[in-house]
Amino acid sequence: MTVHLLARRTAEAHLAMADAATPDLIEALYLIGSAAMNDFRLSLSNVDFVAVVRGRPDQSTLTALSEVHARLSDDPSLPDLDGIYVTWDELRVGPLVAPDGPFVRHGRLHVTGCHERHPATWNMLNAHAATVRGPLCAGTLVWRDPAELEAWLLTTIETLWCPWLEEASKGHSAASAAALEKDTVERVALGMCRLHYTLATGSVPSKSDAGLYGLITFPRKWHPIIDEALRIRREPDAPSFYVSRNMRRSELLGFVHTVLVDALAMHSGGPQT
Repeated sequence: MTVHLLARRTAEAHLAMADAATPDLIEALYLIGSAAMNDFRLSLSNVDFVAVVRGRPDQSTLTALSEVHARLSDDPSLPDLDGIYVTWDELRVGPLVAPDGPFVRHGRLHVTGCHERHPATWNMLNAHAATVRGPLCAGTLVWRDPAELEAWLLTTIETLWCPWLEEASKGHSAASAAALEKDTVERVALGMCRLHYTLATGSVPSKSDAGLYGLITFPRKWHPIIDEALRIRREPDAPSFYVSRNMRRSELLGFVHTVLVDALAMHSGGPQT
C-alpha cells in the first residue's frame, strides 16, 4: 500500500515527538482515509490516523500529548493530523461500546469526545489501513458489523444531512453562504457519493473513487456537479466548470436531495434513482 510521502513524514514526526514526550504510550499507529487510499491531496487532505495506546491516558499524559500536537500543528510544512487514540480492547469491542476518548481535530488534541469514533472508522481500519507501527489490522480482531455501519449511515442522514440541506436551502443562512465555496462543494458532493456507495456495498471508498461511482450510478443531470467536485479535489486552482456560483450551489443542493431520497429508498427496498 502506497502512502503519500508527506503523510508518512507527518505520521513519523507524530510518533517521534509522542515517543519522546510519552515513552511506550503508542503501540500501533494506522493511517486511514485519503492517506491510506492513494487519494491524498496536498491542498485538501488531513492525515487521518488511529493510534493504539497501552492504556487510557492519564491527565499528565494528555497534557504531554496536547503539547506534541500543538507543535506539530504549528509546523507549516506538515498537514493537519485528524484522528483518535484508542486501546486494543476498544478496537475489538467497537465504537458503539467503547467510551469517548482523546481525539485530534484540525491538528489540536481534545481530551475526550466521540469525534471519528464511529463504524466508518472501524470499517476503514479493517479494509484500508496503512500500518506505520504495530501489527497489521487484519490480525488485531478489529470490530466489524455491517448492519451497525448501515444503521449509523442512516442516522447521519436524519441527524446531519437532512438538517444541513434544510439550512443550506435558506437564502441568507451561514450554510447557504458556505455552499457557494468550492471546499464545501467538494466535501458535500463527494460525501454524498461516498455515503451512497457505502450503503450499497458496505465499504467506505476514497473520495475520488466515490466520485467515479457517482458518475456511473447517478443520471447525467448530476454529472456536472460531480465533475466539479472532482475538479476541485484534483485541480483546485483550475477554472470552475460553472459560470455562476449560485448555479453551482443550486445543483449541489439538488444533488444532495436526490442522493438522500435514493439512499432512504434503497434502505427501504423502494426504487432507486
